[in-house]
Amino acid sequence: QVESPISHERPLHEYLQVMLRGKWQILIWFTVSILVTALHNFTADRVYEATAKVLVDTRGPQASVVEFGIRDAGASTSWYFINNELQIMKSRSLAETVAKRLVQQKHLDESTKEIIPIIGFSGGKSDQETTAQFKEIVGRLQGSVKFSVARETDVIKITAMSTFANETAVIANAFANAYSDHNIHASRTRSRAAREFLESQLVVKKESLTEAESAMQEYMEKQGIVSLDGVAKKVVDQLSQFEATWDAVDVDLQSAKKTLASYQNQLAEQEPNVAKVIAAAHDPYIRLLQEQLATLEVQRDVTIAQNPGYVGQEIYDQKLKQIGKQVASLREKLQKRTDEFLESLLPGLATSSQGVDPAAYVQEVKRKIIELQVEVQDLQLRKKALSEIIRQYEVQFEQIPKKSTEFARLQRARLSSEKLYLLVEEKYNEAIIAEQSEFGYIEIMEHAVVPTAPVSPNVRVNVFLGAAMGLILGVGFVFTREYFSVRIHTPEDLKRRSFTILSTVGVMDEEVRKLEKNGNVTTDGKDINGHLLSIRNPLGGVAESYRRLRTNIQHALLDRPVRTIVITSPNPGEGKSTTASNLAVSFAQSGKKVLLIDADLRDPTLHHDFDVKKKPGLCQVLFGEVTILRALQKTVVKNLDVLTCGATPPNPTEALGSRRMRSLIKEMKGKYDLTILDSSPALVVTDPMVLSTVVDGFILVVSAGETGVDALEGACETLEGVGAKMLGVVLNKFDV
Repeated sequence: QVESPISHERPLHEYLQVMLRGKWQILIWFTVSILVTALHNFTADRVYEATAKVLVDTRGPQASVVEFGIRDAGASTSWYFINNELQIMKSRSLAETVAKRLVQQKHLDESTKEIIPIIGFSGGKSDQETTAQFKEIVGRLQGSVKFSVARETDVIKITAMSTFANETAVIANAFANAYSDHNIHASRTRSRAAREFLESQLVVKKESLTEAESAMQEYMEKQGIVSLDGVAKKVVDQLSQFEATWDAVDVDLQSAKKTLASYQNQLAEQEPNVAKVIAAAHDPYIRLLQEQLATLEVQRDVTIAQNPGYVGQEIYDQKLKQIGKQVASLREKLQKRTDEFLESLLPGLATSSQGVDPAAYVQEVKRKIIELQVEVQDLQLRKKALSEIIRQYEVQFEQIPKKSTEFARLQRARLSSEKLYLLVEEKYNEAIIAEQSEFGYIEIMEHAVVPTAPVSPNVRVNVFLGAAMGLILGVGFVFTREYFSVRIHTPEDLKRRSFTILSTVGVMDEEVRKLEKNGNVTTDGKDINGHLLSIRNPLGGVAESYRRLRTNIQHALLDRPVRTIVITSPNPGEGKSTTASNLAVSFAQSGKKVLLIDADLRDPTLHHDFDVKKKPGLCQVLFGEVTILRALQKTVVKNLDVLTCGATPPNPTEALGSRRMRSLIKEMKGKYDLTILDSSPALVVTDPMVLSTVVDGFILVVSAGETGVDALEGACETLEGVGAKMLGVVLNKFDV
C-alpha cells in the first residue's frame, strides 16, 4: 500500500521543502489574486458611509422600557434595554416613517433639486421625477442602514451606506430624527393619558359647580336667606371640605386604576396571563398597615378641620407632630413590608434591579403593577375612612333647623364642587406641564455629515487580503497536490517506503553551466558529456555524491564483494546512463579496474558520453563478429574501459539473454574489479530482467519530482520477481 507523501510524522523542514518545490505555483496564485483584487478595486462602485450617534439615557429619571411603558428613576442599564432600542430602530414601522419623510423631502439639496437616489426607481438617477413604490423604498432603506452600539457605552450608531455621498448623511439623519420623535411620542403616552383623564374630569366638575352655584343663588333669592348661623356654617364647611377631599381621593384612585390597567394590558401582551396572577396577589399585613395609615391621615384631617382657631398653639402643633410621626412610622413599615412581599413574589429581584437577564424587565413591570396595587388599596382605604367621617358629619347636618336645611345642603354642594373643581384644575395644569416637559430619554449626540472619502473599496485592506488569500490558495494548492501526489520528491519519501538510499545526486545543470562558461568543455581532446562531472569537476558536490554511492555499493553485500552491477530506472529520462557513467569514473578514480558496458541496446548513449566509437561493440562480440579485446575502448579516465553497444540488433532481449552474454560477464569478472552494465528502463522492456539474473545486484535510479511511487515499486517488484538482488536506490536530480 502506497503511503501519502504528507503524513503526521513529517518534521517541519519537510513541509518547508514542499512549499519550496511549489514556489512557482504559490507565486502564480499570489500574482493572480493581487491582479483580481486590483481589478476589483478599480471597477467596484465607491461606497460612502455617514454615521449619526444617539445617546440612550438609561440611568436618568427619564429612562424607561418602551415596550412596557415603565418610567422609574432606578431603572438599570443593561444590554437587553439597548437591544430593545435596536429592535425599534430596525423595525419596519420606523423605516416606513423615514420613507414618508424622504418622499416628502424629495431633494437632496433644494438648491440643485437633485432627487434623493434611494426614492427613485432602480438605478436612482437624479433626473427622475417619479418615485419608486413605497414598499421598495422601505426595503432599500432597511438594506442601506446598519445599527450598532459603541463599545462600553449607551451610544447607538446609525450608519447609512450609499454610492452617493450626500445621500448617506440625509438617510442617517432622517433615521436619527424619526427615532427621536418616536421616543418622545412614546415617553409622553402616560402623561397624555393622565392629562386626558383629568381634562374630562375638569369639564364634569365645572358643570357640577355651575349647577350648584345656580341652584344656591336661586334658592337664596326665593327664600331671602343671606347666610347660615355659625354652628350650621361650621358643619357645612367641614362636611364640604371632607367631601371635596373624598372626591379628590376618588380622582386619584380612578387615575391610579387607569394606569394600573394600562400596565396590565401592556404586560399581558408580553407575557400572557401574568397580569391575572399578579392581580390575585394579596398580603393581609400590608392591608392592615394601610387601614391604620388611612385612619391616622383622616384623623389628622379632622383635627385640622375642627380646630382652625388653634393653629400655631403648642398643644395643637404637638398633636399634629405626634400624628405625623405615627404616619411616618407606619409608612416606613409599609414600605419595608412591601419590599419583602415583592421579594417573596419575585425571587431574585432587588429594589433596584442590576441584572442583565431579560426576565428582569418582566419582573420590573410586575413590581410596578404590585406597587400600583398597593397604592390603589391605600386610596381605597382612605376613601373608606373619609366616608365614615362624612357619615358622622351628615348626622350633625341633619340636626340643622329645618328652615336652614335646604340652604345648607345647597351651600354644602357648592363648596364641595368648588373645592373639587379647584383641585382637579390644579392637577390638570400639572399634567399639562408634565406632558410638555417630557422629551424622552434619547439625545441626538451627533448628526451625520457628508463623507469626503469612500469606505469601500478599501484599497490597502483589499490588497492585503488579496495577497493573503493568494498565499493561502497557493500554499493550499501545493499541499493538496502534494497530498494526492504519488511521486518521489525527497529521500524521506524513500525511507518511509523502506527503500535503501545509496546516494542522493543533486541537479547538475547549474554546475554544468558554470563549467561551460569557464570554457572547460573538453578533456584530453575528448568532447565528453558535460554531465560527467566526476571527470570535469571531481571536487564538486555532484562528484562527491557519486563517491558516496561508490562507498555504499562496496558495503552493499555483506557476504561477498560486488563485482557486477546492472543500473536501470523505472522509466526513460531518469538519469540511469549518467549515473552509470559517473559511478564507473568514481570507481576507476579510486584505483579499481572498471568496465562500463552499454547494455541499453535500444537507446545507447555511452559512446556519445565518452566521445568514443560506437562500433565495434557489444552486439558484434555477442554475434562473434569481433573479439572482446578488439571491441573494448579506452577512455580519458585511467582504469576505465568502455564496451559500447555497437550495431543495434533486431532482437535485443534474446541477445542479452544468450549464453554468450553470460559467458562474457563471467569472463570480464576475471579481468576487471567491477563491471557496470547500463540497461534499458525496467518498466519499458524486459532487458533489465534478463541481465539482473546474471549479476551480483541491480540499482534503480529515480528522478526527484518525476518518478512515481507506483513506478518505483513496480520496477522493484518486476526485477525481484525473477530473483534479482536489489542493492538500493539512487535519488537523482534532487534540488537540495
